[in-house]
Amino acid sequence: EKSDSKKEESKETEKKEAEPEVPVEKPQWTTNLSGSVTYTKDTEAEPLQVEATASDNGTISYQWYKSLTNTNGGGTVIEGETSSTFTPPTDEVGTVYYYVVAINTIGSSTNRLTSETMEVIVSEAAPEEAPTEDAAASGEAAEGAAAEGSETTEETTPPEEQPTE
Repeated sequence: EKSDSKKEESKETEKKEAEPEVPVEKPQWTTNLSGSVTYTKDTEAEPLQVEATASDNGTISYQWYKSLTNTNGGGTVIEGETSSTFTPPTDEVGTVYYYVVAINTIGSSTNRLTSETMEVIVSEAAPEEAPTEDAAASGEAAEGAAAEGSETTEETTPPEEQPTE
């Protein structure tokens, strides 16, 4: 077993000697991930967006990762997601944490910076017949119901019982 690790070490050393080391600045986030967002299953999610910069004229690239734990390391590479935006899928119910690594590259040298995590919760779709809180809270639904007849006005709280602010 020891001979294997020595071979790997010598390969790494050879590789380093073959590539001239260039000091590469660590990227800085101008837009980072944070917080949590919830979507109903199979609805379109808003794209997650980051931006990193470096003042040494290196090329900034990105790689997105997903994780089942709220940590920005040890996640699974999301193949093909290498831009500054990523739209999380909503086809599976559950909680997934996303993060992205910004890579600043000059020649064959790189420096990396990992973002914070963004929690994306996908919940089951609400049953059709149950009104959602959003519908009850939207002004249009309330106005429409009140305009239909006097039944809804009887249910409203009389002005004298409403708390004053």
